[in-house]
Amino acid sequence: MKKYLVSSKFVLLTSLLFASAAALLYSMDSVSYTNMINNGYINKNAVEFIINTEDSSLDIDLEEPYLLMQYKLDDPKLKYIYINKLVKLPPINYNKQPLATDYIITGTVFPEGSLSKNLKSLIIGQFDTPGSYLNREAWYISESQQINLQNGTKFILNVESGNPHKLMQKMFPNTSYQLLETEDRGTAILKSNVLLKGFLLISLLFVIIAQAVTVHYSIQRKKSIVQILYLAGGKWQIIFVKVFKSELMALFVIMLLESILLIAVNHFTPIWGNHWYYVSVFYMFITFIGYFFACLLVTKSLIKKGVRSF
Repeated sequence: MKKYLVSSKFVLLTSLLFASAAALLYSMDSVSYTNMINNGYINKNAVEFIINTEDSSLDIDLEEPYLLMQYKLDDPKLKYIYINKLVKLPPINYNKQPLATDYIITGTVFPEGSLSKNLKSLIIGQFDTPGSYLNREAWYISESQQINLQNGTKFILNVESGNPHKLMQKMFPNTSYQLLETEDRGTAILKSNVLLKGFLLISLLFVIIAQAVTVHYSIQRKKSIVQILYLAGGKWQIIFVKVFKSELMALFVIMLLESILLIAVNHFTPIWGNHWYYVSVFYMFITFIGYFFACLLVTKSLIKKGVRSF
């Protein structure tokens, strides 16, 4: 095998580092997701507010993923939920599958006496969330995107990514509302959780450093090949393609395969949002682009210097 062909060690190490970065990003989002469930499925970045209007109803017309909770100040255990179809619900034990109509999910210790006889017929299952505030709540999932303000004027808006304040303004453009101060919620403030997320972040930093070192040594190994091809009279463009094409193609294939694998992981073990997946793919893409330009610059630099020093 020619020396400038792809190294099996490079392929294996790069695959391992890509997988490690994705696993760490998934773990960090998983910790946030667990905290969110324990807090009643309220994201740490959620916005709480009270609507002030004389209208009896409001319409929602949004394509962005969101989960809007509505309830009365004197009855916070029964929440009316307006949700984008793409947003994931909490873990649920279904008695029957949801139909294309309104339905209710209750907590395991929710007092069913709080529901009227008519509403009880809409119950399709219970939350499978031990230790969560959800066990004391009931969610009325509304298929309609029209908010009936008789069901309450207090709201909590969860978004998967981006600025929830901007989405709230887009959701209620001509409506007066009062923002409520939010406090650190649930298990998110536990020292053990803070330390765990810090450890995962540091581990991710080490993976990034290891990735940079792998790229550096992979390029260093190719310098002698560049010298030989240059002295043989090759043009820098041809040298670049011959020396680095195989590993660039291998890196691209690794990116493609791992992206497919991450899609499968996100499908079978979903958590709130897809932030970890998009960051993982972006990380792989940046690594590929960085490797490409590093190879290009090294090749041109060596040619310019006449390949005098190695």
